[in-house]
Amino acid sequence: MRYSHPGISVRVWRLPATNAVGAWYKAPVQMSIVTAVMKLLRGLCYLGLAAFGAAAAAQEAEISSQTHALFEQIRGGVAQIRVLLGASDTHAATGTGFVVGDDGLIVTNYHVIADKALEPDVYQLEFVLPGGLRGPLQIVAIDVLNDLAVVKGDVGSAHVLGFRGQPLAKGDRGFSLGYPLSQGLTVVEGIYNGRSEELYYERIHFTGAINSGMSGGPAVDAMGRVFGVNVATHRRGQLVSFLVPSRFAAELLASSSAQPGPPSGDFRSTVAAQLRAHDLALRKVLKGPLPTQQLGPLVVPARMGTFMQCAAGTERERGRAYDVNSYYCHTLSSLYVDPKLQTGMVSFRHRILRSLSLDPVRFAHVQEQQFRAPISSDFTSRKHHTAYACRDRIVALEGGRAKVAQCLRRYKLFEGLYDMVLKVATLDDSALALHSELEMDGVSFEHAMELSRRFLEAIRWNR
Repeated sequence: MRYSHPGISVRVWRLPATNAVGAWYKAPVQMSIVTAVMKLLRGLCYLGLAAFGAAAAAQEAEISSQTHALFEQIRGGVAQIRVLLGASDTHAATGTGFVVGDDGLIVTNYHVIADKALEPDVYQLEFVLPGGLRGPLQIVAIDVLNDLAVVKGDVGSAHVLGFRGQPLAKGDRGFSLGYPLSQGLTVVEGIYNGRSEELYYERIHFTGAINSGMSGGPAVDAMGRVFGVNVATHRRGQLVSFLVPSRFAAELLASSSAQPGPPSGDFRSTVAAQLRAHDLALRKVLKGPLPTQQLGPLVVPARMGTFMQCAAGTERERGRAYDVNSYYCHTLSSLYVDPKLQTGMVSFRHRILRSLSLDPVRFAHVQEQQFRAPISSDFTSRKHHTAYACRDRIVALEGGRAKVAQCLRRYKLFEGLYDMVLKVATLDDSALALHSELEMDGVSFEHAMELSRRFLEAIRWNR
């Protein structure tokens, strides 16, 4: 028979009796041996578990001691960043930053100080260190694409944090610091999981609870060296957070000394130049023929790169005379400009409408209603955009015709940038139709026209 305990397994054999006397005494003796063995094993197991528990407790105490020591070591260089409306003490936004130079330079997120960068006469910045020291800040440099900024203030003898030269290995522990939800300076432990594979700009996947207010804070290794900057969290995930790799902060810090920010403190022209650089980079990524896939009898544009996430679904209702199957792709990355504008996204959607019992006239009416649906765009405001201007026409596709509408709106603050929506509806089948929609935000007019053309050229009937 086999007796087992986690980590221990013992087999005990019964020996056959060889004579009558053996038959009389072997069984009880054997059972007493088994009982003794089991008691011994239980004792050993309890001792093993106790030893394991003591070792685990000792390790946990050691980790806690290390975390406490690390926190005490660097806390003096982690500041809360406050965005104030005018000369009041009312916070428009708060975030975190960390001191990186003896001359008072602090790294934080661009989205923390964006209001001040775009409207320097309306907002003020200040820092508050754990010891109570506080003072005004001025913006030195920004990096919209990596959501970073360098600001400067009189931080006295605050602790200066250094950057780690090499990335961590996947599975290594890290510690994120910041001021979440006005709860005071907080340290959060997490695991480094390498680069996120579905974001356009490089981000580190970090399993730590980064919350609002911690943006711009440092993520450090066990030696207190910065390997990342808190930037975002996945609202639909638990402990799925993202960091900007520290090398981008080091690069911005180095470039800021060579090219200081505008004396006026108005960074709108800098933001515009960086948004145009994003459009140029996206244009290079999307060059060449678009990937395609088969949807029923149609070939349509498919996922354009790993920076896009796609999903499919169906819209079917009991008693409805037609059904709809949908396929949708969008970029996970966006560029934060200010609280009312996020841009830099590309998305598209295909919808296959199939008549179940509609005659051609009624099916055409359903299509017309679908095609005329208003354009849905998030983060819109009169401050940033003109109204959409649209034009529509009939175009020839490979194997059929389609009605196309193209709508553009201009950015008011950033010259040369547009949002574009392209709508496509096939016309030559009385019981089946494709409705596609392509959206691009914050792109040049030339890029909008080029991608629209290639999108249309990729659609064809495959009868």
